[in-house]
Amino acid sequence: MSPLVVMRKRIAFLFFCVCAFLVVLIIRLGFVQLSQGADLRKKADDSHYRGVPVAPKRGNIEDRNGNVLAMSISTETVYAIPAEVRQSGKAKQTALTLSKLLGKSEADIGARITKRSALEYIQKQVKPEVAAQIRALALPGIGTTEDSQRYYPQGTLACHIIGFAGIDNQGLEGIELTRDSELKGVPGSILQEFGANGIPLPQAEHQYLAPKQGNTVRLTIDANIQAFAERELKKLMAGQGTNMNGQSPKSASILVMDPNTGEMLALASTPGFDPNHYQAADPSARRNIAVQNGYEPGSTFKIITLAAALQEKKIKPTEHFFDKGAYTVLGKNVRCWKAGGHGDQTFVQVAENSCNPGFIEMGQRLGMDTFYKYLREFGFGQKTGIEMSGEARGILANKKKATALDLATMSIGQTNNVTPIQLLTGVSAVANGGTLLKPQLVKEIVGPSGRVVTPFKKEEVRRVISEDTSKLEREILESVVTNGTGRRSFLPGYRVAGKTGTAQKVVNGSYIQGEYIASFVAFAPADKPRLAILAVIDGVPFFGGAVAAPVVQSVMLDSLKYLGVKPDPQAPLTPGKPMPGLEFPPLKKAATVPSVLGMTVAEAEKALNGAGFKVQTDGQGEMVLDQIPHGDTQVEEGSNVLLYLGKDAAAPTLAHWWEDDDEDIEAINSLAGRVPISASPLGQ
Repeated sequence: MSPLVVMRKRIAFLFFCVCAFLVVLIIRLGFVQLSQGADLRKKADDSHYRGVPVAPKRGNIEDRNGNVLAMSISTETVYAIPAEVRQSGKAKQTALTLSKLLGKSEADIGARITKRSALEYIQKQVKPEVAAQIRALALPGIGTTEDSQRYYPQGTLACHIIGFAGIDNQGLEGIELTRDSELKGVPGSILQEFGANGIPLPQAEHQYLAPKQGNTVRLTIDANIQAFAERELKKLMAGQGTNMNGQSPKSASILVMDPNTGEMLALASTPGFDPNHYQAADPSARRNIAVQNGYEPGSTFKIITLAAALQEKKIKPTEHFFDKGAYTVLGKNVRCWKAGGHGDQTFVQVAENSCNPGFIEMGQRLGMDTFYKYLREFGFGQKTGIEMSGEARGILANKKKATALDLATMSIGQTNNVTPIQLLTGVSAVANGGTLLKPQLVKEIVGPSGRVVTPFKKEEVRRVISEDTSKLEREILESVVTNGTGRRSFLPGYRVAGKTGTAQKVVNGSYIQGEYIASFVAFAPADKPRLAILAVIDGVPFFGGAVAAPVVQSVMLDSLKYLGVKPDPQAPLTPGKPMPGLEFPPLKKAATVPSVLGMTVAEAEKALNGAGFKVQTDGQGEMVLDQIPHGDTQVEEGSNVLLYLGKDAAAPTLAHWWEDDDEDIEAINSLAGRVPISASPLGQ
């Protein structure tokens, strides 16, 4: 082969290789440009562009009517670009100047502004006038950027619901934490081109990427109803609570729910704190005890026992039950609060009288399996799902270890441990027609434009009792307030249904004497409930009916009026049975009660009937020793007058209200030696 041919072949081979290389190079270049171009461009920008973050404004938190509960106000952040500070050679002078303006250590500032990093924050939440002074000084490498600070214009109002945000505008507790992703927004930045030495390039390009403001979280809470609840809590803590004898509880909670939707209208606890100064608050004051604390509910739980017994048709309202004063289970007597018992009574009267033996009978008829079925169905022993961190599950007695005596005590609200939110949710199911609802705190999420981004609707968990059972129990519980142990929550002209409760207090795994957890739960109007309210008062020597019922009464009345719920013309104006210390001014036609002290029963009845009053008696004997309402009192015409009878006119009749018998206390005293479920094998 001639040398010329060999050379041509070599040239052709070389040309082919070059072409192949160029083809591969073009393919690779196209791949890099099309597939990785954006990523590589970002890396290039990151290497010579540096951004100063611009914080977004955190979204507002509002009540259901748009009243602002939490907002962000404009502040500024002072930052440093350390490379530029070092290049200027004025680091020490700059640190001294800033320390005087910001009130911080010169050494600390000096260390920050000369640190080997691209960007350092010197101080956040700087007042605008201070930031303006710093800008005017044009210190090398020092700048300011827009920032915001959380502000709570209502102070302590709804503090346990709202929670608080930290200095970096991150949610730390409450709704601020659970809805942090919606509230915080998207940060922006100011981009500037820098050289390899970290110094801004002259005539360099600047870019401003605007931050995106956070969404507004609109709560189900009504600020006015929340204020009614917190007003009553402040009165309690100030020693001004009704029947509190000037004493203050350790803590207290008031919860208000719309039983038809599960929306919380108020969730108030004391002690509280100011979210604007959360660092100064005791950690225990920040605890949301309405959601995180458990307690034995006492007789308020009888609402659940009654619902189960009615639903399973284990009792009939007109069926009679004889209370001999105690109920014996496994050789143990659980006493009724009334000495000698209530005798023969219907099961409606059992509820009115909160008769312990009657409710134990309901529990025994239900049996262990059915009773536990309803415990679970009503949501006890499990979280309700309310949007609050740290919700407690409560503690139920281990079914496998529980005895007939445990069933008896559980039937009257002892032994098991529940949270206030669990109890109110369960009672609301009885009030709304029988459906257990998930309690709601967030009504909707609203975007910066005002458009609703995420609406929240009521969530039905399950049906627990029928509409008919619900209607029947509402009527019975209304009778408890009108004629029974719940009369201290009676509201003239409104149909109120409710139940009292008193429980022992647990400290360090054991019950303590002389302190109780007093509670009362009610809903109204009883026929078409708009509100369900629970008050729990912790650490008092008094009983639920005496101290918690008046609290619920006050919040209920103000809330019903605020919501525009008018009195029912068919509702009673006075309780069916008068009660010491409980007198109502006349609403329609006033009448003066004549004094009948010292008269015989016949003479007293004649005098009272002649004045247009009805007569009820209590006690044995022919002599009237005392009367309620007292003589010369102005009350509604046609009201009942309760006469206390005896044989000796000099004998004392009415004890102080705090010496009244209480159904829960009698049960507690007859079960001496009990161990709290939290410290008992029964709770394992």
